[in-house]
Amino acid sequence: MSTVTSPSLLAFAEIAQRVLAYNPQADLGLLERAYRFAEVAHAGQNRRSGEPYFSHPVAVVEILIDLRLDIPTLCAALLHDTVEDTATPLGELGRRFGDEVAQLVDGMTKVEMLEGTSRSHRTATNLCKTVEAMVRDIRVALIKIADRLHNLRTLAAMPQHKQVRIAAETRDIYVPIAMGLGLGMIYPEMQERCFTILHLPDYEEIVAIFDYARERVMHRGETLRAELLEWLGNRFPGTQIMIGSCRAHEVQRIHRHLGEPVERVAHILRVVVITPRDEDCYPLLGAIHALRPPIPGRFKDYIANPRSNQYRALHTRLRGESGCTIRVRILSAEMYDVAERGITQRWTYKRGADETPADYARRMQWLQDLQECQQAMLCSEDFLDMVRGSLATDKVHPVTPRGDVLELPRGATVLDFAFAIHSDLGWHCTGARVNGHRVGREYRLRDGDQVDIQTDPRIEAAGSWLKHVQTPRARHALRNGLSSRKRERLLEIGGTRLTSALHLPPGSDLRQREEAIAAAGRLGFTDLDAFLIQIGAGKINPRRVVSVVEPPVEVSEPRPPGEMMLSLDNAHLYHLANCCRPIAGDDSIGFTSNRDGVIVHRRTCHHAVRRALDDEQSIPVRWQPGVAIGSRVGMVVEVHNRQGALATVCTRISENHANILKNRSLGTSARYGSIHFEIEVQSFDHLERLLSALRAEELVISAERV
Repeated sequence: MSTVTSPSLLAFAEIAQRVLAYNPQADLGLLERAYRFAEVAHAGQNRRSGEPYFSHPVAVVEILIDLRLDIPTLCAALLHDTVEDTATPLGELGRRFGDEVAQLVDGMTKVEMLEGTSRSHRTATNLCKTVEAMVRDIRVALIKIADRLHNLRTLAAMPQHKQVRIAAETRDIYVPIAMGLGLGMIYPEMQERCFTILHLPDYEEIVAIFDYARERVMHRGETLRAELLEWLGNRFPGTQIMIGSCRAHEVQRIHRHLGEPVERVAHILRVVVITPRDEDCYPLLGAIHALRPPIPGRFKDYIANPRSNQYRALHTRLRGESGCTIRVRILSAEMYDVAERGITQRWTYKRGADETPADYARRMQWLQDLQECQQAMLCSEDFLDMVRGSLATDKVHPVTPRGDVLELPRGATVLDFAFAIHSDLGWHCTGARVNGHRVGREYRLRDGDQVDIQTDPRIEAAGSWLKHVQTPRARHALRNGLSSRKRERLLEIGGTRLTSALHLPPGSDLRQREEAIAAAGRLGFTDLDAFLIQIGAGKINPRRVVSVVEPPVEVSEPRPPGEMMLSLDNAHLYHLANCCRPIAGDDSIGFTSNRDGVIVHRRTCHHAVRRALDDEQSIPVRWQPGVAIGSRVGMVVEVHNRQGALATVCTRISENHANILKNRSLGTSARYGSIHFEIEVQSFDHLERLLSALRAEELVISAERV
């Protein structure tokens, strides 16, 4: 059978020659078998552009050869679409090419989904599988990146809406992964192609401005290059200098972040200085600064402080002619190789590698974050949002008191920092000392901030804290903790109500009580915890539970079914309403709440009167005798408008051992005045004594609790 070949299709002989150039011991026999197998498997298939489909896996291999990857990875790249797009089963690949190749191909194969599944869910599920495969072997990510790059190069044959979707997905997910792997020869092209599709009008405007300025910029660049070579040549032999301008997507980023006009950014020169030896980088920097003055505050040392993807270089900016900015990178030859090939540079066949890229990548923080996202969201659609947040490319690097540097997305807060160290630290965080100054937990951190987290064991996280976190780790820890706390609270409330409804002794272990298990079973519950949660949330009324329990329970003393005792021991299960401020001794009623457990109101409160119409949400409550619960109450005192009236009232309140928290005038006339007090009392009886004492005062017309 003859196969149609594309003019651009690499023949196997050329592939073999390029592989042998960096890996003389390569198993070319295995690689050729994979090449021929894929060629036959894809025979008769064409891409949307009309080219033979086999041209795609060959192009992916060509990209990976530039990264100098091993034979199993190249074989998997050739075969990566055979399971998905042909009749080839995965087991056959394992038998023909070995388990290592088959596992890499499996990591690249999409999950089959049922018809009607949403695109976002399919994307999340397939990305979840890719993350699992990446954690096992990072070479899956390398093949995926090469596959996506070639798809971007040939995207013009796709409909516009698909181009936009693929470009957005690439920008949000695959570009950050490529950056995390340090693939400098790949991710800039991916960014540029995505920008071209997603922001075409901006791209065309930038290109037009660049076309106008290119001749002058390049002439200026060549002049600078000659000047630098003359200045550095004798002192640093072998130094190479490359000149270029910014890409369109970089221009847009500089324009948005710094507010620089596009016309000015178009004149920025980019200079890369490569020296044969690592130790020459700092002397080179000094020599260049002696030639051209640097711009203060624009120097970055990534040799002393490498990026998380092991990128190392010195960055500086120089003042050029006519206000032109010159951006300079200084690297050794090995640093430049790392900057271009990233993780794959460590796999050097000529000298052997101390660890494989798979082992090395497992230590990368961003990959651990991806794995946490996957475990947290179980491949749900929220997983995509968490991945985007985890892979954010703009980072800050705050420092712990011990000197450890953390990497967090720009905009991360003190709370993100706390959760990045330990979930308990975040859960009880009250704020921090940043560079010696006290700040709140919502404070946004900056590069180099020295952060010392402050905690208080009495403080626990609240749902409002979710507004102050940026990282997936912090968001997941908060949601998990809040969900667990809510579950525990509802379990305890449900247990208390069921114990009361069945007239069981307080503190009974309901899992050992036949009455509770029988009641749950008769209402269709096999899990007692789920039954108690439904009762605690107010979804099941204890009266209904009593009605299904047979035989009827003997009642020793009449009490409403499901009545809840309010005590100090279970204060975490209920919340005293702010509207009416009930205290122990008040005639009160409770209502279920998803956030605060049970909300306790006075029965005369207008909110309680309105909500009492919903019998399913109301809970009978009673106060534990002799226990002081609640202390803040409101009180309105109406007085004759005479000199010293306010002082007299305040004196009586103080004499009765109540504490005034705040007071305000509600209005005065020529004869009368009204004052609102917020006070602290010790008990319901204490409040009654205080009101009686005020009413007995000659100046007081009335004193009422509100």
